[in-house]
Amino acid sequence: MRKIHSLLVAACLLAASCNREEIQPETDKAGMYHITVAVTGTSPKGSVHIYNLDGVKFRNERTGTSAFSVDETFTDKVEYSTEKPVSQITVQGILYSKENATITLQIKKDGESVFNQSKPERGTGL
Repeated sequence: MRKIHSLLVAACLLAASCNREEIQPETDKAGMYHITVAVTGTSPKGSVHIYNLDGVKFRNERTGTSAFSVDETFTDKVEYSTEKPVSQITVQGILYSKENATITLQIKKDGESVFNQSKPERGTGL
């Protein structure tokens, strides 16, 4: 059976919880985002989904292609940047692995880290 582990960062990604009182006023300002999702371990496979409601495209740093949303499967690392400032984004990273593996999600807004988390998954093999 396949082990699946997910990191989900929704519109409230800039706070530890979705409580609006905990979000600092400047987080509502639009900014340029850079998203990095990486998987490591024995034969890991990752999937990333990225969206924004501002209608701004995301540029794939590896290929240079752009799209309004991202739905990509990968085996090592992917990086995306917004082409223009956006007010909020939604990012989901998913790890698929039969063995021990880790997924790391890092989000920067205007060059400053706003989210950086790694989640290990201890697979049980077949």
